[in-house]
Amino acid sequence: MEQNKFDVTEVTRNTYDAIASGYTQKIKDLVSDTWVGKFEKSLLDKFVNLIPNTSENSSRVLDIGCGYGKDTFYLSQQKGITAVGLDYSAGMLAEAHKAFPEVDFVRMDMRSLLFPDNHFGGVWANGCIYHIPKKDIKLVLVEVRRVLQPSGVISFNFKLGNGERMEQNPKSYGGKPRFYSYYETEDIKTLLAEFGLRMIESVPYPEEVFGEKISHIWAAK
Repeated sequence: MEQNKFDVTEVTRNTYDAIASGYTQKIKDLVSDTWVGKFEKSLLDKFVNLIPNTSENSSRVLDIGCGYGKDTFYLSQQKGITAVGLDYSAGMLAEAHKAFPEVDFVRMDMRSLLFPDNHFGGVWANGCIYHIPKKDIKLVLVEVRRVLQPSGVISFNFKLGNGERMEQNPKSYGGKPRFYSYYETEDIKTLLAEFGLRMIESVPYPEEVFGEKISHIWAAK
């Protein structure tokens, strides 16, 4: 893919490389034995329950933007599930390999997934799709639909609002710039439909977690 002179995705990746250790510790503290961790596990459980049990591919799950791998590990512990974690940041993947050496992790750009068609029963993407510029979000949806088997499920969260921008001190972890895109729920629903993905449900994230409005959705191919 041709890179712009100032590629906001590359800037964001470089930030995650730089903050990987500190960011990982903050997330660990946030979810460890807390109501936040229980809430996120409920989202994962709903995702697992929606994955169709129609073929051997159903048991394969892709975790896009896996970070230090906590969700990939949780998914891999569910009965019949084989999970692989994917992240664009080498720094975050180093944390993932360290935390969960028994889990498979790969470095890859979600805009170009190097997997066969119809390969996964489910795609989980927590805390990452909103880092993609709006001009590229269709590349992500095309790739996700391609690698999902028929009736496969995608589940991800997005930040509610309008526009897109580079933020120097994001609320979740400040100090270095990261790029964010904002959507209204109807915008996401329209985008999904355009690429043959049907929204099943959306739920709001408790605003007190990160101090901003985030919504989580489940959709099917």
